[in-house]
Amino acid sequence: MTQIAHICKHLLEGNVLSIMDGFKLFGCTNIPRELSRSVEQKFGVEISRTPKKFKSRYGHVGEYYQYRLNKTTYNMEGIKAMKQYIREQQTSKKKGRQHETV
Repeated sequence: MTQIAHICKHLLEGNVLSIMDGFKLFGCTNIPRELSRSVEQKFGVEISRTPKKFKSRYGHVGEYYQYRLNKTTYNMEGIKAMKQYIREQQTSKKKGRQHETV
């Protein structure tokens, strides 16, 4: 499966993502960009962003966001498209389809 398919699957399972989760789970160094371009725009869904404040071990105050796919009426068509995309990615791997190189 592709990185985007894994991200979609993670969101569809009801999990929350942060920048650190994106890096650790998917090797994605800019999860906000990928969520915007590759999930929201591609599938027509809206991902909620919840700001979280933190204090570093050195006393610096900061803020990061947690991202969640809410199962709202607005998102239902996009959620169906995301599920279809994941199925296609799983099927293509099972058939041994080779990735095209550019």
